[in-house]
Amino acid sequence: MKKRANFRLIVGLVLLAFFIVISIIGPYVAPYDLDYSKKIDHIYTSDGERKLISSPFPPSKDHLFGTDKWGYDILTLMLYGAKYTIFTVLAVSLVRVIIGAATGILAAMGKREIASKPNKISLFSGIPTFIIIYFVMLGINIEPIFSTSSLLLIQGTLMVILGVPGVFNVVCNKTLEVKKSAYIEAARTLGGSKLHISIKHIFPAVKGNLLLIFLNECIQVMHIIGQLGIFNLFLGGTEKQYLPTIYLSMTHEWAGLIGQSRSFLYHSQWIIVFPLLAYLLLLISLYFTSSGLNKYFKDNIRRTSYL
Repeated sequence: MKKRANFRLIVGLVLLAFFIVISIIGPYVAPYDLDYSKKIDHIYTSDGERKLISSPFPPSKDHLFGTDKWGYDILTLMLYGAKYTIFTVLAVSLVRVIIGAATGILAAMGKREIASKPNKISLFSGIPTFIIIYFVMLGINIEPIFSTSSLLLIQGTLMVILGVPGVFNVVCNKTLEVKKSAYIEAARTLGGSKLHISIKHIFPAVKGNLLLIFLNECIQVMHIIGQLGIFNLFLGGTEKQYLPTIYLSMTHEWAGLIGQSRSFLYHSQWIIVFPLLAYLLLLISLYFTSSGLNKYFKDNIRRTSYL
């Protein structure tokens, strides 16, 4: 019987690859320079008269995604900001998984009293992560004195620290299950050290789970970035302007473009719709890849002895 194609995995990987490529080449393929703005234009009425109009301009052949209130091309802003959104999500999630998996495996292979109670490691587990980050970053992210790279490092470090305990618990519990397997007991009986067993036997048994955990961590990090964006704490810093008071993303990352454009829900909707669609598509690509991989492992991976 012919196997059905894993549609979700294919679509998820294609979309994810597309976004990664865009984050790399975005500034080079942007239609305009980042500081280019078009505040005034003219149109011809049905009577043939020339009429001046001001930004924001709707999508057109000159501006595929339109312009914002200040005349900046939205597609250009999104292409420049893609790297901050995508690379932050991938980097934070990867570091979370590396640290959480390494400590989880070592703890489960270590002393029995530590390995048997992994859930006690979850500090602040009852408090939403974005709330902790919000109060830590509130005083330094708006009108910052730090550079963009420093703020990204601080925000990323906070997300890593608060996310590692969750990965630790999952990997530690999974390792404790694998330790009960007969081939682990055989390796221990033959004189294998804890480090040898961890590398040669435990890691191969949990590496499929680690990939799924990584994708799930990417989704969680995107949720955190989006929640912070609602409260005007944007990746890389928030610029505050007065009369009227508005908050602008200094890096043009996608959650920031969405957060700073909330007032355009009822007019000039293209200003918020296109960044929101890009953000949702990135999120969907992660969901599809995670769901597709989960299906792949269930359908194709049989239990293997790592002796």
